[in-house]
Amino acid sequence: MERRGAAAGGDVCMCQTVFPAHANHRGELSAGQLLKWMDAAACLAAEKHAGVSCVTASMDDIQFEEAARVGQIITIKAKVNRAFKTSMEVGIKVTVQDVLTDVEKIVSVAYATYVAKPVGAGKIELEPVKLLSTDDHLEHTLAIERRRIRLGYEQVFQNLMQESNKEGDYYGTFEEEDAVSTDLTHVQSIELVQPPHANHHGNTFGGQIMAWMETVASISASRLCHSYPVLKSVNMFKFWGPSVVGDRLVFKAIVNNTFQTSVEVGVRVEAYNCEEWIKDQARHINSAFLIFNSVNDKGELLTFPRIKPTTKDGMRRYLGAIARRRIRLARKCMLSAKEKPSDPWERSNQAYVSYSNIAALTHLAAKPAWEITGTLDDIKIWTHEEGDVLSLKVEMQVKIPSHLAFSLLSDFTFRQQWDKHFLTCEVLQAVNEDEKIYYVTSPPMTGHKPRDFVILVSQRQPCKPSEPYTVAVKSVTLTSMPPSPEYCRSEILCAGFQIYSDSNSSCTVCYFNKVTSGVMPYLAANLTGSSKSIEDTALECIKFLELKGSKY
Repeated sequence: MERRGAAAGGDVCMCQTVFPAHANHRGELSAGQLLKWMDAAACLAAEKHAGVSCVTASMDDIQFEEAARVGQIITIKAKVNRAFKTSMEVGIKVTVQDVLTDVEKIVSVAYATYVAKPVGAGKIELEPVKLLSTDDHLEHTLAIERRRIRLGYEQVFQNLMQESNKEGDYYGTFEEEDAVSTDLTHVQSIELVQPPHANHHGNTFGGQIMAWMETVASISASRLCHSYPVLKSVNMFKFWGPSVVGDRLVFKAIVNNTFQTSVEVGVRVEAYNCEEWIKDQARHINSAFLIFNSVNDKGELLTFPRIKPTTKDGMRRYLGAIARRRIRLARKCMLSAKEKPSDPWERSNQAYVSYSNIAALTHLAAKPAWEITGTLDDIKIWTHEEGDVLSLKVEMQVKIPSHLAFSLLSDFTFRQQWDKHFLTCEVLQAVNEDEKIYYVTSPPMTGHKPRDFVILVSQRQPCKPSEPYTVAVKSVTLTSMPPSPEYCRSEILCAGFQIYSDSNSSCTVCYFNKVTSGVMPYLAANLTGSSKSIEDTALECIKFLELKGSKY
């Protein structure tokens, strides 16, 4: 097996001026054109790292935050975040700059997966990406979490569809007189793949296929709103197979569902070579779901009419759109951290809550400018202030193997044995082997009620020796565990452990905790309080780990 890859990884920057030929009737950059540029930049970054030709495997959910207009400058930065044997995650950041005001805004941040194309019959194993900066390390760590979400997406979607099917027959529930039949939104288009649409191996550019998909989806949406729809997001492009020069590509688009001011359009792409075209034997090469808004001349959002599915397949697509919307909303809420949903641990949210938990701890640990505030033998204490947020870091040298420390610290039912802030701790839900939800109570402080917490504990083992074991902690809301009048329900913003292996018999345990100034005096379930209290708790933690570790 041949190993390929540039040690420093792929890093590409493309700048484009938006000309009228790139724009729509409003003078704004066409979303299809932008998708082509994004794919081109990401593919160049992948090929720079791999050293061989690469093809687009998928592109994660894409959100378009700003529109670029004619005369403005688009900058696209693409970088390989992590290599997985034969595939790579490429991060893409798109910004727009106004040349007159010099104001720069973010248009989109996306992640795509590319696969190295083998030369001949040989197999390629990619070299790891060389990490040169703190941001490189951060994205490299989070790439494995994003990969977990990609791999688990289909199962989450199927679970939601099964729940919808249990709710019964939906036929006959569309009684609104103004409901529009989805049949009226069906659009089909055919494109012939020619050399300018393909790379030097003859494979169709993924970005070109995405652009064609955006065009046909836009036409489908316009038949419903009778105006010019604006693409706001894409629900993951996934390429199931290749197409080459000479193929006929058939694009089939139809509205799946509407949600007041947005509409989801599903697009299916089928490929035919000459022989397949005659025999009508299609190859399904791509599917995606595109979400549009529509605005009037004043820029105000327009309301889409309700739609009415007329077939069993139409009903499947109708319910599928609802499931995907639930997943999108969960992702937006969990990753933006702007609000706390009523029940973030429903099926549609699980993967994103876990990602948010791990990502928050990883970001906290990577922050610069930690200030050391105390040392004691095998313990060091740092703090980090940012606005009204105070973060704490406690580093402990422990004489047991890192995997044992991880096993003991990730099981929070042991926490009472060394942390006096834990009064009780019980498992509410074992979500999977890496995630558990606990209910924790803590002793009362003078003049206050005892406090309680509902926390998610996410654990991750390292993918390679240089990476730490991770135990991330954050508060979640469960409808089955509402606040009790006996306790003051408290919240953990971000906390947890990173455990680094020093040798076969020793490790470094780093504890992190981020809190707002308002809850600092009342913190529970964490190493908090005065410096003496922190040191005492850390000493108890070391003592507990080494005593337990000696018995294994």
